Amino acid sequence: MAKKNKWVEDVEEMLKRQALSSTEISFKLKQKYRYNPHARKVTLVLRGVKSKFVEINKVSVSSSLSSDSHNVSLWGLRGYSYELQYPFSSLGGALDE
Repeated sequence: MAKKNKWVEDVEEMLKRQALSSTEISFKLKQKYRYNPHARKVTLVLRGVKSKFVEINKVSVSSSLSSDSHNVSLWGLRGYSYELQYPFSSLGGALDE
């Protein structure tokens, strides 16, 4: 994996607990990385790692810059099951690590 996307390993650990939207992932990475990826980059990179990540659904989020809400990807790990309502907690999977 490219060094510039080292944060993908952290995302994998986060998604073992619950499914997260691209914006939630970006926000949580901000606590650890000085230059965290924005939500669009999270989506583009995770789409490229189809062996580990799966785009579960689209969820609506509001924007502080606009009165309109927009849809972002909800991400999970391949082989895991998640609750269907927020906070989308993990129901286990992939050998129940």
